[in-house]
Amino acid sequence: MDINDIPHSRGNAIKFFKALTDTRRDTLRGKKVYDLSAGSGYIANLFYECGSNVKALDLFPEHNQFKHLDTGKIDLSKDFDIGDSMADIVILSETFEHLPDQYHFFKEVSRILDKKGLFILTTPNPSSLRSRFSQFVTESEHYSNPLPDETNAYVQWPGTGNGYFNKIFISGILRIRVLAAINGLKIKTIHQSEVTSTSVLLMIFYPLIWFFSLKNYRKQIKEHIENKHIYKQIYDINTSVKILLSKHLIIEFEKNESP
Repeated sequence: MDINDIPHSRGNAIKFFKALTDTRRDTLRGKKVYDLSAGSGYIANLFYECGSNVKALDLFPEHNQFKHLDTGKIDLSKDFDIGDSMADIVILSETFEHLPDQYHFFKEVSRILDKKGLFILTTPNPSSLRSRFSQFVTESEHYSNPLPDETNAYVQWPGTGNGYFNKIFISGILRIRVLAAINGLKIKTIHQSEVTSTSVLLMIFYPLIWFFSLKNYRKQIKEHIENKHIYKQIYDINTSVKILLSKHLIIEFEKNESP
């Protein structure tokens, strides 16, 4: 299957997972991997080819094009029909922005992950400078694309009783970080994705971002020094050039060892 022909995913996510499975092939063998929005099955199959024990899940499992994959149905708005601590790796690619109850989703991901397990999330990046500018201009993900309205906010899949919300729940990196943290997941790595030219041009505002981020950081540690490590991570995220320039958020979380 050609990358350009893969539905239900974006190029940035596909390229990332292809590179990830190529570089970690040896460590992925035997890992229990759950792809919670598998679509065509392309990403799940990359892990399968590394020798991982893969379970592909989707609201529309009939779209899977890799018949050797163990594929099932899942509704991410409900409790997952997966046992506690079953997964070494959980994947969600280009779907988080469609979920209205993102706290519940993180809670379920944390529940099914084993200790030290990994959760890999890819989603559009509203924390980029381009997206921040788009919010300022048209309150949308991209200034050339309007937000979904009541005519297209919910997509009913033809021939089924199922559907999903359009991209009306896009979340920035700080909101994602806190939802993960209160459910026992910590950011391990934020990966680089495609850089946008608009974001590069808007880097002229970086001194302002740095100044106010530093001001808030100093104020917070003055008031609650015991939380300095938390405030330092938030400051680092706020001033990260990687995040400000990247078109997508590609985040790798790790489950805390202690409950």
